[in-house]
Amino acid sequence: MSEPSAEELCTIANNMVLASPPGEFMEVVADVRALLPDLSLFNESAPKVFREYNTEQMIQVDSPGKDHKVLITKHGEVADGEYLDPKGGQVVHFDHIKQTVTGSRPLSGELDSSLEPLRAAFERAAFDYCTQHYPHGTATVYGTNGQIIVAISAARFNPNNFWNGRWRSTWTLVPGSAELVAQLKIVVHYYEDGNVQLNTQTELRVPLQEGSPDVTAKNAFASIAKHEQTYQQQLETQYQQMGETTFKALRRALPVTRTKIDWNKIKNYKVGGDLNPGAK
Repeated sequence: MSEPSAEELCTIANNMVLASPPGEFMEVVADVRALLPDLSLFNESAPKVFREYNTEQMIQVDSPGKDHKVLITKHGEVADGEYLDPKGGQVVHFDHIKQTVTGSRPLSGELDSSLEPLRAAFERAAFDYCTQHYPHGTATVYGTNGQIIVAISAARFNPNNFWNGRWRSTWTLVPGSAELVAQLKIVVHYYEDGNVQLNTQTELRVPLQEGSPDVTAKNAFASIAKHEQTYQQQLETQYQQMGETTFKALRRALPVTRTKIDWNKIKNYKVGGDLNPGAK
């Protein structure tokens, strides 16, 4: 088999970077760079790859000059490195390589003014919802292209205990459709004495009773809360079932002797042997 070309190695490296667990992106980048014999192609593709990762993960950053956080998402991208911050009334400048906010500018027609009353009602409801259910997350609500899009992202990073995770959900409403379309995604990485990763997503279509902006937003987030909680409970149930069925099928409940091993007795045998090495 022939050796992979520089282009193939770069593609493999980029795929590894894009699969980085939450909170571990720069560590994966550093490890991948150490493996590559030539960094020229990797460095050339880095801006595109970093941008794809950051927007797909919907990372949250501080809104410049404001007291809230805003999400960096594909839904809010208005130009390369520019992202809507509707609550702050501005467009945020974001450096994907440094993963930092570098500035901002006022909004100049990027939002659909005809949707603003509905968008603002959804935004108020979204921040209340996140405060209650996602204290480590935030939401950004867009009103563009004839749609209301609610993006929610929450992350917990706990490297001292070897785990990191992120929740992402987007809920889209076309006014008058009486339907919410959702995409829910979860990534969790646990890596103490092993390497276990949960990476799951699902799509939903949920009926919605529309009315005034405030009524529509209230009904929408009642439904969002119900379906997100149901999804999380279903995962919890699956984990319990896996522990009781799937994992047990992968290993013996008892050794072939059908009795549990007494590890303390084995330890005492070893200690006795160490003290009397001539004993048989």
